[in-house]
Amino acid sequence: MSGSKYTASVVLITGGGSGIGAGLASTFHQRGARVVIAGRTRERLEAVASKHPGMEIEVVDVADPIQVAALAGRIGARHPSLDTLINNAGVQTLVDFAALEPHDPLALGAEVDVNLKGLLYVTNAFLPLLRQQGAARLINVGSGLGFVPLAAAPIYSATKAAVHSFTVSLRRQLARTSVEVVEIIPPVVETDLHRGLARRPPRAMPLDAFVTAAMAGLDAGRPEIAVGLANVLRIGSRVSPALFLNIVNKGDQ
Repeated sequence: MSGSKYTASVVLITGGGSGIGAGLASTFHQRGARVVIAGRTRERLEAVASKHPGMEIEVVDVADPIQVAALAGRIGARHPSLDTLINNAGVQTLVDFAALEPHDPLALGAEVDVNLKGLLYVTNAFLPLLRQQGAARLINVGSGLGFVPLAAAPIYSATKAAVHSFTVSLRRQLARTSVEVVEIIPPVVETDLHRGLARRPPRAMPLDAFVTAAMAGLDAGRPEIAVGLANVLRIGSRVSPALFLNIVNKGDQ
């Protein structure tokens, strides 16, 4: 599955209506792959697909296992040769547990439902189809914050730490199958993920630069692709966790 040509590939990308998902979808499409983008908002998906003739869309809420199972059925019938799945759907909110009043538990759970449970549902539903291929890739999009958390976004950070752990386990379980398990680990990237914030995060990486680096890692066949500052956090979390925790959360005290 490594290499720069994807003319025979069929790629499904969740969270494909914006940000990293849309950027990866565009690049795979340009390289000749048949691309299906999935997400909750039809208008966003259509806006991306309209720029790439032949790109398909699927409206789905990955947090709903019934919708995910139905999606797997449709994709399996339409694209039985699906060989690349990119679990990219994710949301991020700022939650202050130091506040005097408790938060809405449904709102707290929504982030877990999309970022972690949704990834599990999609993986579970599509693995049988991927395993039918002679060679396939399952790509999970993690985060540098899965290694060093941003205290202001505690649920997001925790879900991405869980995504990393799950990906490591999944890679080991599938080591003797035809499915290669990859984790792309972004730094802060300039995307709509942060549209709820008052200002763009500092040192955010341009989306185009991130996609270029991520694709280079995929072309090289690397199982973990930590891009830019995410690689610094991955290493720093092992070398000096307290120091890097303070660096990431500088100014929150």
